Amino acid sequence: MKFNINAGKALMALSFCCSLPLVAEEKAPHIDVPQPAMHDDTKIPEMVETSASPAMPKSSPAPSFRFYGEMGLGGYTALEGDYKHKYEDGTYIEGGVEGQYGHWFGLIYGEGWTVQADHQGNAWEPDHGWGGFEGGINRFWGGYRTDDKTEIILSLHNDSSLDDLQYWADFTPEFGYEIPNTRDIATALKVQNLSGDFRYSVIATPAGHADESKAWLHFGKYDRYSDKYIYPAMMNGYIQYDLMKDVTWMGGTEITDGTGQLFVTGVLTPNFGVRVWHHTGRGEGLGNPGTETGAMVSAMYEAFKGFYLSTAYSYAQHNLDNDPDTTTSYAQFGIWYEYCGGKFATAFDSRFNLGNSTDDSDNKIFLMQYYYWGH
Repeated sequence: MKFNINAGKALMALSFCCSLPLVAEEKAPHIDVPQPAMHDDTKIPEMVETSASPAMPKSSPAPSFRFYGEMGLGGYTALEGDYKHKYEDGTYIEGGVEGQYGHWFGLIYGEGWTVQADHQGNAWEPDHGWGGFEGGINRFWGGYRTDDKTEIILSLHNDSSLDDLQYWADFTPEFGYEIPNTRDIATALKVQNLSGDFRYSVIATPAGHADESKAWLHFGKYDRYSDKYIYPAMMNGYIQYDLMKDVTWMGGTEITDGTGQLFVTGVLTPNFGVRVWHHTGRGEGLGNPGTETGAMVSAMYEAFKGFYLSTAYSYAQHNLDNDPDTTTSYAQFGIWYEYCGGKFATAFDSRFNLGNSTDDSDNKIFLMQYYYWGH
């Protein structure tokens, strides 16, 4: 799920959602141009500071709160392979409350999704069975914003800075290649300034040891939500610079304790984007050491108001230490249509492996209906 918007300014150093009003956080460029909602995850609507009374000084604004979230109904279908024509569910719901008071701001945000099962009761298998529900609090943090827009954020759960840019230079609705950075993290310190022509964000976190046995809430036998917070200590971040009107350059890096380093750079314009990356310790997941080098180019065209056509090509070379090297190479075509003032959106995407790919993943199509509230 990569759909959402608006950010840069504040408490919204994130959130998983909000549509051309979508999921939220600081992910992408500071370019106010028409873009499909899911590509503006960072751009959450800015909260309006209000005074308790007309006589109250500007330095004493009243607290502001906003509830927002999204829901998606739909999923995936493979066009070949063992699961050919079987439905793979992607239904989810998420929401949260953000608030600010003067220079202070914060967010608590949760998500949950269905656990699909086959007719024999096996979880996470494409079919039409029901296996339960999984979820948790994925955003829980507070921060302080200085007069020059620098934000200092402490969190119990947050996105890493590079995860805010996960879909940088990717206009496609769903199947864009995910760069191999650390994503959801627990205790962390983030410092950023997303205003002006030059912007930056950096985050640092100790090793995460949380697992499902330590979770405060459990949603049933298939709930493994907390296990994603097991990771080595790391820090990552990025800088962005507007080279000229509507042309933004980005460079980022991640340094980990024992699992290699990531380097990524890219250029983004309103209708075209490209990014390239190299990871010294991620051949194909943490369990198989090696290197990964990749690139993605993506283009988008607004055929008419709120209706976007997109296409992309992704390539990644996995040089593995313990197994033969592999290549991922695929092309996409997608549609994003948002309407009713951004409250609803319908997304279609398709992925087709190319002849030079050794990836055994199936060709797939994706269809999802979204509903957003609170933006």
